[in-house]
Amino acid sequence: MELLSSSRSTSTEAKRIVVVSLVFLLFTVATAVAAAAPVALPGCPETCGNITVPYPFGTRHGCFREGFNLTCDETPGRPPRLLVGDGGVEVVGISLADGTVRIHTKMLGVSLPVPGNSSSIRFNGSWSAGVMDTAGRLFVSTTHNRFVAMGCNFLATLVVHGGDDDPASGGGKGNYVSVCAALCADDGFELLGDTSCSGVGCCQTPIAASALELSYGVRLSELAVQSSASSTSSLGALFIAEQEWFVRNATILQLDYSGEPQRTIDSWAVPTVLEWSLQYMGHDSDMFFGSDDPNSIGGIRCISLNSTMVEDGVAGSNVGRARCNCSKGFEGNPYIANGCQDIDECQQPDLYPCHGICTNLPGTYRCSSKKRISSLPGTKYDFLLLEKRFSLLL
Repeated sequence: MELLSSSRSTSTEAKRIVVVSLVFLLFTVATAVAAAAPVALPGCPETCGNITVPYPFGTRHGCFREGFNLTCDETPGRPPRLLVGDGGVEVVGISLADGTVRIHTKMLGVSLPVPGNSSSIRFNGSWSAGVMDTAGRLFVSTTHNRFVAMGCNFLATLVVHGGDDDPASGGGKGNYVSVCAALCADDGFELLGDTSCSGVGCCQTPIAASALELSYGVRLSELAVQSSASSTSSLGALFIAEQEWFVRNATILQLDYSGEPQRTIDSWAVPTVLEWSLQYMGHDSDMFFGSDDPNSIGGIRCISLNSTMVEDGVAGSNVGRARCNCSKGFEGNPYIANGCQDIDECQQPDLYPCHGICTNLPGTYRCSSKKRISSLPGTKYDFLLLEKRFSLLL
């Protein structure tokens, strides 16, 4: 009997060791999978300073796709700066989900038309994002930006470059994509106490979707109003700004400009949003594959499993252009093989509430009811009662 008892004890202990080993192995695998969500290609830098650099962007050869190359300027004595291309404008943010890049651009200072000369109409040059050729990858967003003009008594127009519509070629009619009028009348900049930027010393307007542009021609004309030449500034400021940023900074920006126009133009860095995408019908076709996901567009997914193709294009054009997102319940980089990893909703109760037993599942989670001991009224016995709740599968 003693020998039999010892044998059973040894068998039970062995089973416990096996169970503990399996639990540890599963935990190790789960941890490894959770930590495996890549941002950049293997061996490539994932950040420049405090800015994440996700593929298809990259800062080293072999780390980016054509047209997505960036430079990390790590000059000693100052914080690192992420630049477009081989050293262009500064990048202040990249969004995979939105397909956008936020950059810093400059205001365009222009000489306003001569007061009293109603025929003073001219092309004053062009506004540019300052981005060199990116192989057709980056374009000014017409969704996230606003065209803004500050000054007195003039009409400012954005014109698409090219052909007869290009200001540089002296085109007269112009293919307008945005028109903005600023009026000050006799009180000049004193009217800038109104900082709504609704036409009094400042105007803002959306940019019409057109060709995919990185620069626009600018055309100015005088508004025929009675005003004193000495009460208006001869310098106007034109720029394209991220809409949300401008809403937050419009008041202080206009007040600065009303006091010192030239200093404001020279010193303010304006965030502008560019959009980007891939050409799934062109030289990026290697990034897209067939999918049996009923929610996929045209039965196509991106290179990562658990991803979807978003065919909304850039700046209103979706001909052969698309970007990628991870499927619902997954996160990571859909432009990298196995870049979309499962979200463990049970580890984020603030975002995925569960007042029962949370079980993580691929792409989702289950919230099951808890068992609890309750006493029935009028009895001295406790019964095991199961709360009547449905399992919640999100």
